[in-house]
Amino acid sequence: MAEAVPTALVGGSFDPVHLGHLHLVHTVASSTSYRRFIFVPVARNNFKRDTNPASADHRMQMLKLGFSAYSGLYPEDPDMEFIVDDCEVNRGGISYTYDTVKHLYLQYNIKGRLAVVMGDDLLGDLQKWHAYEELKELVTFVVIRREGENTPFTDLAADLVYLENPRVEDSSTQIREAVHILGAEESLPKDIAQLMPEEVATYVESFRLYRA
Repeated sequence: MAEAVPTALVGGSFDPVHLGHLHLVHTVASSTSYRRFIFVPVARNNFKRDTNPASADHRMQMLKLGFSAYSGLYPEDPDMEFIVDDCEVNRGGISYTYDTVKHLYLQYNIKGRLAVVMGDDLLGDLQKWHAYEELKELVTFVVIRREGENTPFTDLAADLVYLENPRVEDSSTQIREAVHILGAEESLPKDIAQLMPEEVATYVESFRLYRA
C-alpha cells in the first residue's frame, strides 16, 4: 500500500474551478501539513440553478487542468498530490459528507485524520449535518474565512482548525453569469478569463460552456 499522507477533502461544484480554489489549497498547504488534496465534485448543487451548469465530465476535466496549473502559480510550495474523486457524481443526487468521508478512508491511505475543508459560513449549520456525531469522530474541520469573522462554534468535542486567509469570493457564480449573457460569437471577456487558470479559461471557451 502507498505511504500514508496527510489528506484534505475539498468538496464543491467546481463549476468551473477558478483561481480562488487554488489559492485555498495554497493557504491550507502553507498553514498545515496536508499535502494531498482530494477534490470531490458534487453530483448536483441545489443552490446554483441560475445558469447553465457544466456536466460532471467537464467539471472533472477542468479540475485536472487546474491541478496542472498549480505549480506554475505557486512554484515555492512543496510537492502536492491532487486527486479528483467522482464518488459523489457516481452516487448521484444529494450526497452526504459522512458517506464521502467513509469512502475516502477506504480508498486512500490517510495519515491521521482526514481534513474536511469548509467555509466559516457553514459553521452555523454544521451540527445539523447528516450523521454529524459520527462525522466529527472521523475528521478535522479546516475552516477558511469567508464571512470576515469566525462564527462561534459551541461543540468543544469537534476538532476544528481555523485558518487566517483572505476572503474567498464565489467566482464560479460570477463566471457563469458573465458567460451566460454573451452572444454566440463573443469571446470571454478578459476580466472573466483572468478569474481562472489560463488552461481552464481556454477549456470554457473551446467547449462554449455556460452560454445560453
